[in-house]
Amino acid sequence: MTVHERYTQASLFTREELSSIAHSRHLRELSQLSLPQIDAAVNLVSQMAPAGTIPRVILNSLAALPGRYLTPETARRDTHLLFESLENLTIFGAAFAAPATIIWAYQNLLKLAGKDPESAFPQGTWQFYVNYALREDTARHTHETHGFDTVLNTHHIRLSTVNRLTAWVMAASHCLHQYHDLLRNEWRERVYLHQLASVTATHPQSSRFAQLYRQWELQRPYGRGQDARPHDNFPAYRRIKFNAFLERAMNGLTATERRDWVEQVRLARESDLPDYQRQMSVLNYLSPGRYGDERTAIPLEWAQIGLIYQGCYYLIPACAPNSSEPASPETMRSQIMAIVNNPARPTNSLRELARTRRAALTDLQSQLNPVVREEWEVLRLAPILINFDQQPANLGLSELRQAERGLGSQAMTIFDTGRTFVFDQSHIFFDGTWGAAVAEILTNEALSWAVYLQSLPPAMPADFRPTALVFPFTAAERALLAAAPKVPEEVSAETDQVKIRTILHLRRLFKLRNDLIHLTVNDILILYRAIHAATYRPDEALIAALQAVQTRPESREAATLALATITNEANINPAVLIPVDASQQDPQARVHPVSFLVPLEELKLLELHREALAALEAYQEGQADRAAAYRQFDQLQRNYLTALAGCGVVFRQAKQIANAGQSTAVSSIKLLAHIPPALQQWLDNIPGRFDALNDIIKGREVFSNIGAVAPSSSLTRFLTAKDDNDQKWLAWGVLTDAQKVMRITLRDFRPHVQLLVAQGHQDLAAWLIRDYLEAYARGLNQYVHDLYRITLASRETRTTAGEQQLKE
Repeated sequence: MTVHERYTQASLFTREELSSIAHSRHLRELSQLSLPQIDAAVNLVSQMAPAGTIPRVILNSLAALPGRYLTPETARRDTHLLFESLENLTIFGAAFAAPATIIWAYQNLLKLAGKDPESAFPQGTWQFYVNYALREDTARHTHETHGFDTVLNTHHIRLSTVNRLTAWVMAASHCLHQYHDLLRNEWRERVYLHQLASVTATHPQSSRFAQLYRQWELQRPYGRGQDARPHDNFPAYRRIKFNAFLERAMNGLTATERRDWVEQVRLARESDLPDYQRQMSVLNYLSPGRYGDERTAIPLEWAQIGLIYQGCYYLIPACAPNSSEPASPETMRSQIMAIVNNPARPTNSLRELARTRRAALTDLQSQLNPVVREEWEVLRLAPILINFDQQPANLGLSELRQAERGLGSQAMTIFDTGRTFVFDQSHIFFDGTWGAAVAEILTNEALSWAVYLQSLPPAMPADFRPTALVFPFTAAERALLAAAPKVPEEVSAETDQVKIRTILHLRRLFKLRNDLIHLTVNDILILYRAIHAATYRPDEALIAALQAVQTRPESREAATLALATITNEANINPAVLIPVDASQQDPQARVHPVSFLVPLEELKLLELHREALAALEAYQEGQADRAAAYRQFDQLQRNYLTALAGCGVVFRQAKQIANAGQSTAVSSIKLLAHIPPALQQWLDNIPGRFDALNDIIKGREVFSNIGAVAPSSSLTRFLTAKDDNDQKWLAWGVLTDAQKVMRITLRDFRPHVQLLVAQGHQDLAAWLIRDYLEAYARGLNQYVHDLYRITLASRETRTTAGEQQLKE
C-alpha cells in the first residue's frame, strides 16, 4: 500500500469515527453549526489529523464539559493527545504537517463542541505570543530622542558629568515609582474614549465622538507644562489635562448617555484595569525557560537602577533606605559623584550573554561559578539599565544597541550618545507606540531634573560607592559563553530620503480624483515594498564585489546565496507582518498582527502602472491624433485607479479583520495557546523550515510604522523588533519626526548575512542592505512622482499647484 493510500484509508476511518457523533442531536445543539458546516469541520479534522479514534474521543470529552469555556489545562491535554497519536505518522505528509495540522484540527474540534478558544488567553493573544516568541535580544524595539541635549544647548546649559548622570537616574527611578499611574492613564484614555464612542453610536454627532481619541493623541502631553501645579507629578498633570479634554468632549450628552457611559467605565475599571497594570508593569524581571520567559515581580522596595559607567555595572537603589519612597536627588547625586570620582575597574563584558539564546541561559547559568550566579541574580533587580559610556551618535540604531546592555532580563536599557538618548525595550513589556511614549516621557522627566540639579550647590560624594558588579568569569567559563548558541547576526541600514510631503500630496489628490481610493501612507509604503521586491536591481559595483568574493572557495557559498537573493531568483512577493494597534479597543490586547501579501499579480498593478505611464507620455509628447492618445490614456488611468482602489479595500479589510482579532496570524497565534510548551516551540521552529506556513502565520518580514509623532516630540529614529523565528528575514521600522522627515530603519537577518559575517565580510553584507534600502527610497519617490502625474493628468483639470508639487 502506498503512502497516499494509507493516508486516505486513515483519513476515511477518522471521518467515519467523527461523523458517528458529530451529527448527533446533542453535538448539533452544542455547536450551533449547520450540517454543511459540521461536514466541513469533520473533513478538515480527518484530513489534518487522521488519528483514527482519538479525535472522536477528544470531541466526546469536550462535549461533556459544561458551558462554552475550557481551561488551558484541558486544551493542553487534548492537543498533547493528538500530538502523541500523530507523532509517528510522518509518512502521511511533510514534517511540518504535525504541529500545524494538530492546531487546525483541534480548532475544528472546538467548533464542533461549541467551545470558545478565547478562554486560553487571560491576558490576550499578543501577550501570550510575545512571552514565547519575542524574547530574544533581537526582539527589542529601539527609539531615539534628541530633546534632552537640544533643549539644554538651546538654553546654553552645560551639565557636569555628575548632574547629567543624576538627571537620568532620577528620571528612571521616578518612572518606576510612577509606572502604575502611567499605565492607569493609558488605560483610562483608551477605555473612556472607546466607551464614549460606543454609547454615542446613535448620537447625531457620533462621528465626532468616534474621532476623539485621535484628537487627544495630537494634544496629549508627555511632560509637565508651565501650568503644572508644584505638587503634581507628570501622571497627575496628564490626568488633569485628560479630564478637562473629556469634560469638553462630553458636552451635549443626554443624562441617559452619561449614565450608560459611567456604568460601562465602572465595570471595565473594576474588571480590567488591575489586570492591565499587572500585565504591563516593568517591575518584573524575565527568567528564561526552554520554551518561553516567565515574568517575576520585583517589589518596589528592592528595585535598583542599573548604571553602566566606564565599563562597570553599578546598582543604585530606587528607594530611600527602609522605605518605598523615591530616593532624594541629593542622595542620588552624592552616590553618583562617588562613582565618578572613584570608578571601579571595568566589569567583564556581558555582551556574549545578551546575544545568547534564551533557551540556553538556564543551563548556562548553572555551570558558572557562585559569584557570577549571585551577581546575575542581583542584576535582575534593575528593570532599567542606563549605559553612560557614550556611543557615537552617527551609528545606526542596530549597531548602537550592541553596546553593554545587561543579560536580557530587564525591561529597558538607555544609551547616551552625547547628542541623543536611545531606548532599547523588550517587546514583552513594550509595543512600538507605547515604547515611543515612554521614551518621550523619560526624556522630558530627565530634562526637568537636569534644570533642577543645575540650580543646586556642588554635591559632596557619598561615603561609600554604590555596589559594583564584577562578573569574574574564568577562562573556561568565557569559552563556554562563546560556544553557547547565539541569536542570528544582523546588519542594518537607515534612510531619510523618502519624500513624505509628496506622498501626502498624492493622498489629497486621490480624494479629489476618486473618493473610492483610500490608501494610507503606510499602505503606499507596503505597496511599494512589494513592487520593490519585483523590480530591484542591485548596484553593478555591488554585484562585481560579490562575484569577486565568489571566486574564493571559502566564501563561494555565501556570495552565491547573496547573489541569488538580491537578484530575487525565486521571484518572491514577500508576506509582510503588520502590527495593528489593538489597544484603543482593548488595552490588554496590545497588538493584532496581520500577515499581508500585496495582490500585485491579482490586480496587475505593475503592468497597469507601466501602461498608464507610457500612455500618458505618449499623449503629452504626441503630435498626431492627441484625442485618440488621450482616450487610450484615459481608459488605462481609470483601470489603474480602480485597481488601486481595490488594493486600498484589501488593505482596509485586512486591518479591520486584524482589529477584530481575526486575521490569519491572530488566529494561528490564538491556537498556539492550546498546546503544551514543547509543541509551541516546535511549531515556532516549523515555519522556519517551510516558508509557506511561515508566510501564513507570521509573514516573512515585519513592517512597523509608528506614524507621525506629535509636533512637540523629539523622537528621531525607530528600530522595530524581530520575532525569534529565524525565517523572519527583514524588519522595517518607520517613524516620521516633528519636522516631517520620514526615517526608515531596516534590519537584515537573511541567510547570506550569517554566511558573509562568518567569513569576515560584514562590510559587504552591510553594503547589500544599504543598497537595497536606498534603492527602495529612490524607487518609492519615483513611483509616487509618476503616480501623481498619472492621477493628476486630464484634459479638464491641470492645476498650477499640482505641477508645482511635482517639482518639490
